[in-house]
Amino acid sequence: MKNMSEKYLSCSMEYSVAVDEVDFCERLKPSAVLQYFQDLATEHAETLGIGFQKMLKSGLIWVLTRLSVKFFRYPIIGEKITVTTFPRKPHVADAIRDYYITDKDGNVIISGSSKWVVIDVNNHMIRRCANLFDFSDEQYIPTEPFENANRTLSDKDGQYECVMSDRVHICELDRNVHMNNARYGDIMLNAFSVDWLKKHTIQEFDINFLSELKYGDCYRVFKSDDDSISFLRAECDDKASFRAEIHWKEND
Repeated sequence: MKNMSEKYLSCSMEYSVAVDEVDFCERLKPSAVLQYFQDLATEHAETLGIGFQKMLKSGLIWVLTRLSVKFFRYPIIGEKITVTTFPRKPHVADAIRDYYITDKDGNVIISGSSKWVVIDVNNHMIRRCANLFDFSDEQYIPTEPFENANRTLSDKDGQYECVMSDRVHICELDRNVHMNNARYGDIMLNAFSVDWLKKHTIQEFDINFLSELKYGDCYRVFKSDDDSISFLRAECDDKASFRAEIHWKEND
């Protein structure tokens, strides 16, 4: 089901949590959350007249640069949830899109926020995006899901260890022919052991997407832990691909 809010620019879709969207602890995987957000953002962009094909005709594409997610409760397999997205008033060079996942009673169980830029496909330069939105200020929602979202992540002091390495596979590519944004959620989760994930639950995470990964690219993931926070970074050819910060809750 899809519906549009009458007061603000928004788009909502209902989902039923599938068994392949949860991990072995039956917790919704970060990649599943990112997939919900990505699918809905794509749908809404089409509705607003700034979808993939229309942008591409002008030699432009949307690129996700930062994303933040906070969990208040994890849905269970088969649970009906509603995902809603609201764009905020865009800046000159970037645009913010927020997300809320609610249960059948309308309670927010997961929220998120993302930052996007418009890239010229010919020279890979950032282009202005504010002019793409022809809506009144009243149509943009005035709130945000939580403070300090979409923040810049930097390498933290401490010892990083290489915890995994892999290469980009065909099934991980999106229509821009680079690694799909949702797959970064899988990379993030794969950096941890079964024992760790049995004892800890993700409360929130931030990702900075720094450079695209293409088919066949080999990358390494490094991790550093500091009490209840883990810091991740991935490198390809000694160039940073992404950084992530995860806040954990120790299970009872």
